Amino acid sequence: MSEKIIQAVLNITGKKDDETQRLYINALIQEILSYLNRDEITDEMFCSVVSVIVDCLEVAENKCGNIQSLTEGDMSISFLSNSPFFGKLDSFKLIRGLYK
Repeated sequence: MSEKIIQAVLNITGKKDDETQRLYINALIQEILSYLNRDEITDEMFCSVVSVIVDCLEVAENKCGNIQSLTEGDMSISFLSNSPFFGKLDSFKLIRGLYK
């Protein structure tokens, strides 16, 4: 599934297929899996995962980090949520607990 995600992201973004891009996309896939408490990405998750990775690449390219807005008068800075996946992948998140 990782290869399918990589190809979709590269097609959408128009980025060159090189080792650096593949490494970064694979790192994002692993981060998503960790965030969702899952071992694999299912077919139902494919479009959402690709969309989130494309968003992450755009944020990284614009180097705007997690700043949502900046005001100069009386200095005000608003930040985005801590996770770039917040709200977009939550329906796929597994809650792990103790089972007997």
